[in-house]
Parts: sequence; structure tokens; C-alpha cells
Amino acid sequence: MNQPSKVHDKLMPHSISHSKTKPQLPLGSQDPEDGALVANTILQVALNNRDSTKILGSLATELGALFNAELCIIITLEGDALGKDETRVWQSEARLSESEIKELTQITLDSEIGRPGIITARTTLFNSIDSIIADIFPHQTWLGICTQFQQQTNGLVLLLKSQVNDWTQEERTRLAHSANSLAIAIAQAQLQQESRTRTRYQNLLRNLSQQISQSYHPKLLLENCLAEIGHALGLDRGLILLFKYQNPLKARDRKQDSVRGTAKITCQWSSQSPAADSNVFSFPLESSALCQQAWQQAPDSLYFNARAAFPDVAVDSVATKGEGLLMMPLMGKKTSETDLAMVLGLLVLQTDMTHHWSQSELELVSWTGVQISTAITHDQTLNRVQFIVEERTAQLKSSMDMQGKLSAKMRQHIEQLQKLHQLKDDFMNSMSHELKTPLTSMKLAIKMLRQSELPPAMREKYLDILEQEWNREYSLIKDLLTLQQVESGELDYSPQELDLAATIADLSQAWQLKWQSERDLNLLCNVDPQDLKIHTDAESLKQILQELLSNASKYCDPHTTIKLSATSQLIDRQEQVVIAVTNLGAGITAAELPHIFDKFRRGQGVTDRAVPGTGLGLTLVQYLVEHLNGTIEVTSEPTEEMSVFTTTFLLKLPQIQPAIS
Repeated sequence: MNQPSKVHDKLMPHSISHSKTKPQLPLGSQDPEDGALVANTILQVALNNRDSTKILGSLATELGALFNAELCIIITLEGDALGKDETRVWQSEARLSESEIKELTQITLDSEIGRPGIITARTTLFNSIDSIIADIFPHQTWLGICTQFQQQTNGLVLLLKSQVNDWTQEERTRLAHSANSLAIAIAQAQLQQESRTRTRYQNLLRNLSQQISQSYHPKLLLENCLAEIGHALGLDRGLILLFKYQNPLKARDRKQDSVRGTAKITCQWSSQSPAADSNVFSFPLESSALCQQAWQQAPDSLYFNARAAFPDVAVDSVATKGEGLLMMPLMGKKTSETDLAMVLGLLVLQTDMTHHWSQSELELVSWTGVQISTAITHDQTLNRVQFIVEERTAQLKSSMDMQGKLSAKMRQHIEQLQKLHQLKDDFMNSMSHELKTPLTSMKLAIKMLRQSELPPAMREKYLDILEQEWNREYSLIKDLLTLQQVESGELDYSPQELDLAATIADLSQAWQLKWQSERDLNLLCNVDPQDLKIHTDAESLKQILQELLSNASKYCDPHTTIKLSATSQLIDRQEQVVIAVTNLGAGITAAELPHIFDKFRRGQGVTDRAVPGTGLGLTLVQYLVEHLNGTIEVTSEPTEEMSVFTTTFLLKLPQIQPAIS
């Protein structure tokens, strides 16, 4: 770390024109009280001004007039940790520029100032000054004095004439007699400056505390802190860097030569443009030697009084010029007593001119760095907590959504189970009816046949009943077995060419024996053309037509006609056989229509009306139609009577041509 020089490296030049000239006696004729008059004048200047800057400016003016000097320079030297160097320059004419005055005062501060007393032009100090102002004052002569207050040198007064003649003994004596008054006046200015500095620092601490306690926006807080400390210390620029390490675990070990990661400039402030730049810049940590040095030196600050430019890497829109530089590490919390705290980033303060960082400034910036570190850590903690809360909220919402879906699925399953339970009950009722009724009839017929005196005609009748009920039971068992074969894919497919007119005629004859006498029903068949043939599985097609005719016969009104038609049509550029079965009756409701082919599904109230069946017929029809690569549709539309519906089953089968052997 750079050590502070013996006096401040930064001076604040102030040029005062010679506007006040007191009537003077010739120097050789001045009375002994003249020295006391000069001292009294100096003390009056100190007593009549409360502002340290006005004290030094007025004092430079008075001394220039009292000693007929063309240039008077007063430099206050640090006498307290809170003190700041104040430089006031008086010129009879504005002949020195600010840069020349700055160079003059810097040479003065960098030189060894001797013991209190008169300084002549024979010293090294004036030899250095001569080279700067030789063009302006080619024949300059100097007179200077060091002042001492409470056994410490607290100021330097330099008087310059461009005349060839040297300073007189009377002038030297008079300046020497005013040394104590000058020391007191300079001490007064230093005390006022110290008081002003303390007040400014207290206001800064109060403002920063208020900003930290009331600000809920971290970026705005950092910008305000930069602006407050920049204005309070009279700086030119300020930056706040935040580090992101490639390996955070190794970043705590500052014994290593360097650390890798990224430095991001989160906010910046400039005295020329107080509005913070909204752009964010970053650069690799390993490319900045100053960042590496500040990281290794943490938690102590790294500062330079002069010739220090930051960033020391190329970063767009960020100034790299500068003289004074202070880099204060922003420290995180320690995880244990043995581990070092993580360096969160840096608070960087810069000046364009040489600046001596006093102990009070270092302590103030250190306190500010601690507060900024606390605010950053608090914000990071809040962000992590907020992220965890949002993550947990999202997980909870997802869980609730999942529970909602599971609940909906469960309700759906419950409804399906209820429907299945209802179907099971309907099936059991139907099966009970379909099994018990034939068995009862068969038992009664067998009992009657056991009678020895039974006439032959009655015996034949009961034998017919036994045969009919056996056929009924056989058909039920056959339907169940066929359904099982279709579902398992074990049903054989043996296509052959069928004459539809002959096939339908055979079915019509069997149908009339059963339904025409029982319910007075008629069957009207129409095949167009009469020689229409189809290449398909014969057994499957016959069972489909039998089930459709049986279903139509069960649900149509008595004394009506069932229509069965078969035609050949070209559908989607494919020749198909279209078979329609139509009947008039109660019809199918819109709610039941989508479920008409469901297993064990029967129309509402059919069991109460003693309509025979198990709910497997239409299910078997759909399976067999798919087995034949066809489709089946059903419509049920009301007629003019409204209570009677026209129900049509429309079967479409592909007209597959037989393979030529």
C-alpha cells in the first residue's frame, strides 16, 4: 500500500487580484510599532472571517499589500487527522495560470521545509521554483517564512518580487515579527476547516444511514451512496464493482497469486455528470492488476495519491484517467472464525488531481464500505429468499395443479366405476333374465314330458320349447365366445364370394319364422342390383345381419315393417357395399347414441319392458364390422308423430376383389 506523504499531495489553488493597497511609510523609516501593526492586521483578518477560505484569501491580500509583493502564496500544512491542505495564491496581476500555480504548490509540498523561520532564495526549494517562473519573473527575488503552532509547522508563506534588489532587513524583520500571528491565523483557518470537515462528514454519515434504512431499491441505494461520498470528499468519479468468481470456494483463499472471475461495474458516478450511467460493463478480473492487488489486500483498502488510473483495462464508456485512487473492498459475512470473508466487490473513488487520502477519509470510506456491503449482502439474501419462495410457490402451484388433475381423474374414474357398476348390474339382471327364463321353460317342458299320459301333440310342443330354449342359450354362449375371440384377435377370417340376395333371403326366411307370428312384423328386403356379390367372411357377415335384424325386431313397434337394403356405391374412389337396416319405434336418445355399441349397454327401461337381450349384440356387431375392415353408423330421428323414431343402422363394407390364382 502507498503511504501518505508528509504533507498533502493535493492543493486547491486560488487566485486573488491585488485590489487593496494600504498607505505605507518608507521601510527604513518605519517605527518599532510597525511589526505590531502587521501582527494586529493579521489577527484582525483571522477574527473577522468565519470561513477558512476567506481567512487565507484575505490574509494573502493583506500580506501582498503590506510587503509590496507581486505574488503571495500561503500554504497550510496538515496539523490534524481531519485537516485538509488549503492553498491560497495572491497575484498583483493574473500572470500565473492554474496549472503553473498547481505545479508551484506541489513543488513546495514535495520539498523539505526547514525549521520555523525566514527562508531565503538560497534554499533548494526556491531553486526548483525558479525554473518554473523564470519566463514570467526573470529577476525574481524571494522571501519566505515557516510558521509553527503548538510546536508543529502549520504553514508556509512565500512573497515574490520581480525587482532586481533583494529584500531589505526591515522587511525580513517585520515578516519574522508576524510569524506568531501568521501561525495563529493559519491555525484558525485549520480549525475552521476541521470543523467544516467534521460537519460535512457527519452530514454524509447521516445521509448514508438514512439512504440505507429507507431505500428498497439496491441499485438506487448504491448510486445515492456514490453521489453522497463523492460530493462530501470533493471527488471526480466513483464506481461500484461486484465480483463473480469462477470458483467461489477458492476465492476466500487470498494467499494465492490471483483469482479468476468477472468484475461488473454495477453503477458509476461522476462530478461532471451526476446522473448515473444505466449501462452495465464488465471485464475479466485476471486482466486488472489493481483489482488483483485490492483483492489480495482485503479487507484493508488500497490507495494511491497520484498517477493511478482505473480501470486499468479497456472498458467502453468508462474513464481511465486519474491521479488519486482509493479502492475499498466490499466484504461479505464470515462463515467461521478461521475462514476469511468473501470479497463481494470494490468501492472505487477517483480524483483527476493529486490527492492525499487522510486517515479520516479512509475511516469514512471504510464505514461507507461496510454499510454498502451490508446492503448488498441483505439484497442478495432477499433475492435468494425470494427465489426460494417463488420456487416453492411454483412447486406448490404445480403440486396443487397435479392434485387438481388427480382429483379430476379420480372423479372420472369414480364416474367410470359407477357406470361400470351400473353396467354390471344391468348385465347381471339381463343375464339372470336370459338364463333363468330359458331354464325355467326347459324345466317345465321336461316336467311335462315326464307325464306318461301326455298326448303326442303336447309332447311335440314341449319338445319344440326345449329346442327353442336350447337354441336361445346356445346363441348367448356363442355370442360370448365370439366376443372373446374378436377381442383377443383369435377369430378366423376366411373371405369368400357371397351372393347378397341369396344370403339375405335365407336370413329373411329364418326371421319370419320367429318374429312375424310373435309381433306381427314384416320384413322388406331390397338388393340392388339383384346379382350383387361381396367378397368377405361369410360367418361374420351373417352374424352381423342376424344381430341387426334381431335388434330391430326387439325395439320396433308392433305391426310395423323393418326394411333391409343392400346397394353398391363408390365412396372415396373405392367401391363399397352399403347395407341399411331401418325400423320404426321408441328410438335412441341423443345421450345414449354415443354409447350404443358399448359392452353390456342397453337402452334405458328395456329390462323393465322385458325386452330380451344382454347388451352384447351391438358390441359384437361393431367388433365384427371392424374385423371385416368396415364401418357402421347409427341414426335415430323423430317422425311427424314425434313419439315414433326412425332408427337406421348403416353398414359399409369394402368390395374386395378375390385374388386370381
